[in-house]
Amino acid sequence: MEQFGWHLLLNYVVRNADCHAKNIALHYTSLADVGYSPVYDVVTTQAYPRYANNPPGLPVDGRQTWAAGKTLERFFNTRLGVPPRRYAEMVERLCESAVEVGNEVIEAARNEPRWHAVAKQMVHAWNEGMSSLLDPKKSVAFRGLDAAIAEAGFSAPEPPESARTEIGRSELLAPRRKR
Repeated sequence: MEQFGWHLLLNYVVRNADCHAKNIALHYTSLADVGYSPVYDVVTTQAYPRYANNPPGLPVDGRQTWAAGKTLERFFNTRLGVPPRRYAEMVERLCESAVEVGNEVIEAARNEPRWHAVAKQMVHAWNEGMSSLLDPKKSVAFRGLDAAIAEAGFSAPEPPESARTEIGRSELLAPRRKR
C-alpha cells in the first residue's frame, strides 16, 4: 500500500491530473506475488494552460482537489496504513527529489530555449504541488524552488485558459438557445 502512496504523492507534487485508475496497474507473478507495475504516464498537466485547472484524476476520500489538506494524510493513515510520521517522511523525501530534478529542468531550459516556456510552467507547478503537501503548522524547512525560479529569471506562470473549446460543434451553427 505504501508503494501506491508513493505513486499518489508523486502525482500531487508534479500536478499530474491525468493519473486515473487505468494508470495504476498490478503485476502478478503468481496469486501469492502481486505488486504494482512501474509508474508510467506521468506528466505535469498543469504546465499546459489548457489543462491547468484540471483536478486530480483520482479522488481521495471523495474529493478531487489539489488542496487536499489533512484529507490526504488521513487517507494514508486510515486506508493505506501509513502512519503520520512515515507520511511526513515520504512527503519530505519526495519534495527533496522534486527540488533536485526541478533544478535540472531549469538547467535544461537554459540549454534548450524552445523548452523554456514549458519548463517555467513545470517548475512553478511542482513548487505549488510541494507546498500544498506540507503542513504549515509544522516547522519543516521547505526548500522549494522559489530561489531557483527567481535565479533563472522565470516570470510568473501563465494563467490557465478559462474558455473551454467545445469539440464537435461547428462555428457555422447558430448559437444554442438558453432555456
